[in-house]
Amino acid sequence: MPEPEERGLWGAMVRRPWSSLSIITVLQTVFVLNTRSLWFSDEVRYANAYEHLARAGKWLVLYLNGAPYPDKPPVYFWFLALLDAATPADPPGLFFLGAALSGLLFVLATCVLARALGLDRQTGLGAGLVLLSALFFAGIMHYSRMDLFFAALIVLSQACLFKACTRAQPNRWALCGMALAAAATLTKGPLGLAFPLLSWALFAAWKGELRRLLSARTLKALALFAAIVAAWLAGAMTVEGWDFVRNILHKQILVRAANTFHHKEPWTYYFLALPLAWLPWTLFGLAAPLKKTLPNLRRALAGRKDDDPGLDAGAWLWISALSGFGLLCCLSGKVLIYILPLFAPLAVLTAQGLLGLDQGRSRRFFLAVAAFYLLLAAAGPFAEFLSPAPLRGVGLSTLILAAGAALIYYLRNRPARTGLLAMALVTGLWIQPAALLIAPSLDPVLSPRQQAEVMKGYAQQGYTPLAFHIYRGIYTYYLGQNINEIDELEKLKETLEKHPRVVLVIRQKDWVPWLDGPGRLKVVHRQTISGQIYLLAVRDQSGRVDSAPGPSGLENAETK
Repeated sequence: MPEPEERGLWGAMVRRPWSSLSIITVLQTVFVLNTRSLWFSDEVRYANAYEHLARAGKWLVLYLNGAPYPDKPPVYFWFLALLDAATPADPPGLFFLGAALSGLLFVLATCVLARALGLDRQTGLGAGLVLLSALFFAGIMHYSRMDLFFAALIVLSQACLFKACTRAQPNRWALCGMALAAAATLTKGPLGLAFPLLSWALFAAWKGELRRLLSARTLKALALFAAIVAAWLAGAMTVEGWDFVRNILHKQILVRAANTFHHKEPWTYYFLALPLAWLPWTLFGLAAPLKKTLPNLRRALAGRKDDDPGLDAGAWLWISALSGFGLLCCLSGKVLIYILPLFAPLAVLTAQGLLGLDQGRSRRFFLAVAAFYLLLAAAGPFAEFLSPAPLRGVGLSTLILAAGAALIYYLRNRPARTGLLAMALVTGLWIQPAALLIAPSLDPVLSPRQQAEVMKGYAQQGYTPLAFHIYRGIYTYYLGQNINEIDELEKLKETLEKHPRVVLVIRQKDWVPWLDGPGRLKVVHRQTISGQIYLLAVRDQSGRVDSAPGPSGLENAETK
């Protein structure tokens, strides 16, 4: 006879955790794919990079706006190309499908990590549900970036490297772990190696086995990693030359890590960012048995050299989470989405703690979650009032959160697994109006599509499109052609002299000091994009300014 916890819906899900998590992830994403425009700045740039790969055959080195793009390696775009060939999805829907499937891969990778650590199916399922009930994670699955794919490869690499530390035949797992780290590195950069290698080295140090780590099998695994990455770098150098590779090694890696040219934040940035992004699970600290932490830590330190699977699993998770957090704090460039690799160990630790709570602590946690949902529901009207664009769907979203608060409150005395399922349900329902209604209503202030389509209308009338001192590549995808991007004022003036008819996009803060320079340029469109005001100005040497058709459903008017 099965144990009580194996009965009913929970028992069925525990028996099939991969299928259960896949179904929930699909239900969170499938109905709201491709509901909005691509946003500033990465989504539109990655769309153009994919266009160059798929249409111009730039498979080895990415291109952006007709020029080499050293910022990102190509593996994620190969993944998109595979989806393009295997599914009926076309851009831009293809990009949102890639984000959703990357989210699914990350959820399953977290489940794989739990199983690789020797934890039971219930914990693996719980970790996946923790992710799917985190609001930030649910939102990122609807954002076209490679970060979820990147983080999933890191987590899979860590799972293999843990097995390399604990299995009788570790060589295969070490090689597999480093191959996955190489794939992660060729997806987004050296953090793909840094996260798993740091976890591996610190775990070996904790076990007192650093000598074992410095062995022939480790050298073979690192050699495999180096061979994979070096093969791509050699190919990139063959295609684009040494200067391109030097740009990657110096500017894109060394400078970004030590003294970045953008996204520079203080070292304390993630101390606030991570707790906010991990909501509502940050509230779990209110119920966690913290008084037992110190005795448990003492026992762990005393028995760290023993072959205790449970102790090893907990140590690996804490080492991965804390070392990864410390690594991110040390980097000069800091972006919220960089924390995704930390979500896997945090989800497993949270699931372990939640499913082991006594009734009193479980009740306390779910009361806090209910209050959190209610607070978000109450904040909905204020968010609508403060939004830079009229929002749709806030009322429905507020209703779902309020109903979710009532549901969690009603279930507060039930087993923790019941509340966990309810939280995943609430998040899955909340994301529907958020992605279907709220996000598209932010297009006028987050997407350059409107202004790019106005520019496209002028280009079709024979105007030469120009851009001055803007974020590279943000207009190209919706413009439908490469644009001459200029960063120096003198060069811009020279270019204007060469072309009798031009349409120029320029930020207002660059236009104002230049009012005595453009002469016959006339501002015809104004749009606020991600907090910056962008102007569209046209000039015809004959003195005539033609009107261009605006984008479908939009006016050529100022967007405030």
